Amino acid sequence: MAIKMECINVIVPIESIRQRLGEDAFDERFAAMTDWCWHDEHLYREGCMNEFDLADMLAEWKTRGFELYEEIDGKKQWKDVCVVNSGFGPSYPCAWIEYDRKLNIAWLKGTVSGPVVGRVN
Repeated sequence: MAIKMECINVIVPIESIRQRLGEDAFDERFAAMTDWCWHDEHLYREGCMNEFDLADMLAEWKTRGFELYEEIDGKKQWKDVCVVNSGFGPSYPCAWIEYDRKLNIAWLKGTVSGPVVGRVN
């Protein structure tokens, strides 16, 4: 499966949420599908529309124990989370995500994109 991008997207692998926050954490705290967060079987997406909200969202993931960035060969890359800008793709390279600009969708690298999950309306 794949997830639809809208505005500014913060993507986190569901397996990482389970590993860092506990096996039941995803189901208890993140599984609800809303108009601003959704997921497929691999990736959780939450979104916002401005840099201020993005900064707050990233700070929250950091307080949960997620590392935002890493440097590889002197270049900044996303590590445990990935910010994907709608219509443009990841704002920094991200080793674990695939992005299709034409369809404006993302999916976990190494899996098939398949059906698209998006806004629940």
